[in-house]
Amino acid sequence: MRNKLSILLIAIFLLASCDNASFHRKHGNNPSVQDKQITNKKAKKETFQFKKGEEYSVKVVGISDGDTFTGLTDDNQQIKCRIYGIDAPEKRQAFGNVSKQTLSDLIFGKQVQIKIQNKDRWQRAVVWVYSSDKKDICAEMLKAGMAWHYKKYDNSDEYAELENKARQNRIGLWHDNSPIPPWNFRKQNKSMDVNDR
Repeated sequence: MRNKLSILLIAIFLLASCDNASFHRKHGNNPSVQDKQITNKKAKKETFQFKKGEEYSVKVVGISDGDTFTGLTDDNQQIKCRIYGIDAPEKRQAFGNVSKQTLSDLIFGKQVQIKIQNKDRWQRAVVWVYSSDKKDICAEMLKAGMAWHYKKYDNSDEYAELENKARQNRIGLWHDNSPIPPWNFRKQNKSMDVNDR
């Protein structure tokens, strides 16, 4: 048993040595080449650069909460998106998980069209987002009663009316007698970081 283990360890050592020797034959003993490889790997993780008004088709690969998702562009760059016009309950807030699931049901794993409105303080793209069948996802979340119309940043009569209808019909979070708006919830829980949003 010991002999087999010793042979296995020697084989692993020899394979690792060959790979290391191959690298040095190809690049010499040049630390700058190694540094460039490490830098290139880090550069791929940097934030995707975007500008106001640009439009992209992205595949939705992650849902953070009811108003935030991650998309992959056609060239496989990740972009973190915050839906313009709404503010959904936070994860730790009543209806937070239900709101997240509603957004997931609408767009997760699907190709959507986004139009950049601006960038928020967490460097997320604030976007209008449309499904492949041209549905305004912000409007869909408001109709489902899974978000507030974020009047601080948007003055759309359409979105205000959709929120009012959901309130009157006690749909979604409006089923609660007095739901707490996310901006008030965040003030009460100031220790929240961007990962809780």
